[in-house]
Amino acid sequence: MVSAAGQLPIVFMEKNRKNDKHLETTKTKGEFVMPKWMDCTWRRIPCGRDDCPICGRIKRDRKKHLARGEDPDSMEAALEDVGNNFKEALAMIKKDAKRMGIDISNIDDIKEPPKPHEFPLYNKINSWRHDIYQMAEQASENLEAWPELEPGLDLFWYANTTLAKTYRQLCNRWHLEQGDEYGEEDYEYTKYVLGECLAILKKSLSKLITMYPGKKGELNLALVMLSGLEREILKI
Repeated sequence: MVSAAGQLPIVFMEKNRKNDKHLETTKTKGEFVMPKWMDCTWRRIPCGRDDCPICGRIKRDRKKHLARGEDPDSMEAALEDVGNNFKEALAMIKKDAKRMGIDISNIDDIKEPPKPHEFPLYNKINSWRHDIYQMAEQASENLEAWPELEPGLDLFWYANTTLAKTYRQLCNRWHLEQGDEYGEEDYEYTKYVLGECLAILKKSLSKLITMYPGKKGELNLALVMLSGLEREILKI
């Protein structure tokens, strides 16, 4: 079974075009590392290329949610997309792994990790994220512009991403503790992603504090709380 976080042992993709650094994988001593296009799964501004394995799928998912009258940027939509896309990704992994002579026959034996709310840290971050969005709602009511500025957009985007990636990392840690060694590569990559997200969040809050002195109290409190969460996140 596979969780809604969609953790994969690794994504195997062949080099689709000559000298295309975005689509190639790197091979070292017979082992693969995450391809460069994996950053498009979490960056607020991805490459946007139609031939990107991530961006092309994101465009199709957004159209699907909009057609159903749903918010494509909501956490619910994000978790649904990860779950729905997993089977397709798994089929791709198995096909490429077979062609490369890599044995991942035990991938179907992976156990289901706990649900998000069963992790106390997930709940803490979700509460922090909720406070950020309450600030945004109040700002909209007061006709304040900061939620629509780059630091504000980054703040909301990476608050969501940090929540989702923390759950993924908690699941990675859970799998490793269960003896599912496949998660080591994803654990290292997710650790990198979380570090990047936290740095962007702190930078965004610091910018907003400078730009809006009248909001300094609320924004500074959010920054202090984030710093406390950061220590827990990076210890996963």
